[in-house]
Amino acid sequence: MEPVFYTFKFYLKAMTFPQYRKLEGFQRYYEIRDDRTFVEVTVMNGKINSSEISATQFPEMLRIKDMLNQEWNYRLMEEEEIERYFSKDKS
Repeated sequence: MEPVFYTFKFYLKAMTFPQYRKLEGFQRYYEIRDDRTFVEVTVMNGKINSSEISATQFPEMLRIKDMLNQEWNYRLMEEEEIERYFSKDKS
């Protein structure tokens, strides 16, 4: 009997940016601005720190892919969390 090969076509869904993710179990929140740039917000001892990261090396690009695909412990953020950490009119 000869093997049968099936071809599968994968359709990529258009994604709009920014996208928001969080790292479950840690107080880390992400605003993904595009496929190469994101802002990471960390909360330590009640203090909020943020930094913008530009993915220039392959491991950083994979990290963004993992965030977008909700792999590992990356999850969607709630609206309340987005407002708290990424609102443009924070006081």
